[in-house]
Amino acid sequence: MRHAPALIALALLFSSPCVHAQAPVPAPVGQIAMLPLPASGQDDVIALVKTHWTPYFETQQAAAFGRESLRFGRFDLDGDNRAELVVMVTKADWEAEQGFPFVVATWTDKGWQAIGWSWGDEDTVFATDDIRQGWRTVDTGTQFLYWDGKTYTRTDKN
Repeated sequence: MRHAPALIALALLFSSPCVHAQAPVPAPVGQIAMLPLPASGQDDVIALVKTHWTPYFETQQAAAFGRESLRFGRFDLDGDNRAELVVMVTKADWEAEQGFPFVVATWTDKGWQAIGWSWGDEDTVFATDDIRQGWRTVDTGTQFLYWDGKTYTRTDKN
């Protein structure tokens, strides 16, 4: 029984929660359905695209894209009963290791204002149960978008 204290200490060490445990991973509460843009309409979405992708939207540039390469979704991320807008470019030329580029925007009196940028896939963008300063964290499949009080900041998933 000389070794009993050492055995007890080892048992406690391996049965105790780790002091350096990681924060819980945000759980999805709803998918942000990224739908194809219809052939006409959705002028608010087009206005946002024209603001941020002017050199490429419906131009002759090598990496140009049109409506057929856009997906959009709406989800109330800040709980104000008005959905924010997510717009993704899904043209193959635009795909990177983390997925396709997309913007998250909120409505203002001047139209949509970009509040975050990330990469993802049209099937992997989810709002989560993690809420920071009133805004839901977004899981893109490859990154988390965390609200910092003014914009969404990206953190790669490990």
